[in-house]
Parts: sequence; C-alpha cells; structure tokens
Amino acid sequence: MICQTGIVICSCLSIWLLAGKRYRQGFICGLCGAPFWLYAEWTAEQWGMLFVSVWFAIQQVRGIRSHKS
Repeated sequence: MICQTGIVICSCLSIWLLAGKRYRQGFICGLCGAPFWLYAEWTAEQWGMLFVSVWFAIQQVRGIRSHKS
C-alpha cells in the first residue's frame, strides 16, 4: 500500500509539474517515484516494466541536468 501511494503521488505530481512547464521540479518528482516503481516491479517479477522504469529514471536524471535553474 505504501508503494502504491508513493507511485501515485510522485507520478501524478510529476506530470502536473511538467505540464505546467516546471520542468526541473517535475523531473525531480518523477525521479523520487522511481524507487517505488522499481520495488513494485522487482517483487512482481515484471522484468519488461522494470527495464522501462530504469529507462525512465535515466531520462529523468537527464531532464534534471538539462533544466538547471
């Protein structure tokens, strides 16, 4: 339940911030949700989704670095 709550809060806040053009904050929130995603997928043995989440986390770091304020 904690994991799902973390996913919902971080992911929804990330998208909301990105849509409002607050890019750096949006990428940071998305990255904060990555551990919840990774844990959920690891324990469920969803290897394809785990790969996608690692890819998203890498891209979120890239976004943070690209949008230095």
